[in-house]
Amino acid sequence: MAKKKPPEEHENLERWLVSYGDFITLLFATFVVLYALSQIDLSDFGKLEDGMKKAFNAPSLLEGSTSVFDAKESILDFDAADSVIAPLMLEYVSQKYEEQSFKEIKDAVDQMKENGDLEGVEAKITDAGLMISFKNDFLFYSASATLTDKAMRILDDIGVLIGEKFALHYIRVEGHTDNLPINSFLYPSNWELSSARSSSVIRYLIQRFKFMPNIFTAVGYGDTRPVLDNNTNENRAKNRRVEILVLKNKFKGLEHSSTSILTQSKKAQEAFQKERMDNINKVRSASPELQKIKRYKKSEDAENDNNAQKQPEEKEKTISVKNKTIYEQVGTEQNTENLNQDDNWIGNPNNKILQRDINKQFDMVGQ
Repeated sequence: MAKKKPPEEHENLERWLVSYGDFITLLFATFVVLYALSQIDLSDFGKLEDGMKKAFNAPSLLEGSTSVFDAKESILDFDAADSVIAPLMLEYVSQKYEEQSFKEIKDAVDQMKENGDLEGVEAKITDAGLMISFKNDFLFYSASATLTDKAMRILDDIGVLIGEKFALHYIRVEGHTDNLPINSFLYPSNWELSSARSSSVIRYLIQRFKFMPNIFTAVGYGDTRPVLDNNTNENRAKNRRVEILVLKNKFKGLEHSSTSILTQSKKAQEAFQKERMDNINKVRSASPELQKIKRYKKSEDAENDNNAQKQPEEKEKTISVKNKTIYEQVGTEQNTENLNQDDNWIGNPNNKILQRDINKQFDMVGQ
């Protein structure tokens, strides 16, 4: 008698539900975390972090070891703080805020240079952060670490721009010299001179703007980091410089970071922030260079709003071929008077957009 065939196993068509269920669970947990992050109460944050650690037995995302929080301690370890005020929290956690602030400071420096109000200063965004470079000839007397009056005005403008955006970011001030030897009672070598100059800048910024001292690092490189060969006077002048580097948050662990202000009560943080902003606004109001940038920005924003509100039926005015010909003649010796008037007109910071509009109108005439 033949054996009976065993019944065929029923194919499980519902296996996908297992993966789907896991996915839904993780998705739910994600939204719980996002909701918790929207609340600034650190006591709730601490409970959430403890639960996440126990559940996943792994370092918490909020410790920041792989993101902009790149530091040894977590913001949630600050038991003394009942909460963190919004401006400090935003600076501490937001990489987008950091990138946008770097760009705004650089644009402001470039605008002041274009206006002729800021000499010997360069700003650029690097992999490490925002680098602002000052020529020593505009800051110090020869073989000295004492700030000149002009240096204080320059540092006032730069200090306002940095202080408005950053209170917690770590700042490294680096001093550089050329290769000409120095041997004085105060400065036996270029090492001491470069270190003293970076310290002078830091001391002024702390006293003037109430920065926290523990966010600064003073570095003296002497003549070991030249940007050009020291074979000409011009190159040596460029090598004599002080650089302010506002570090990205992810690199602040290199500076033995300490966010002591975040351990304080909300009331203390608010008082700290108010004192900072009062000093910054006081310096800003006394700076004609910064006021000029403010007026220019307001004028540009107003003009953009007017253009946006322009009725569709309004036609853009175009310049005639005759006027175009006259404009092209500006710059010749026969039109010196017109040239001066035109330069004053275009050079006015409030009307710089007119040059762009004129070029566009010329293209329209030729069509």
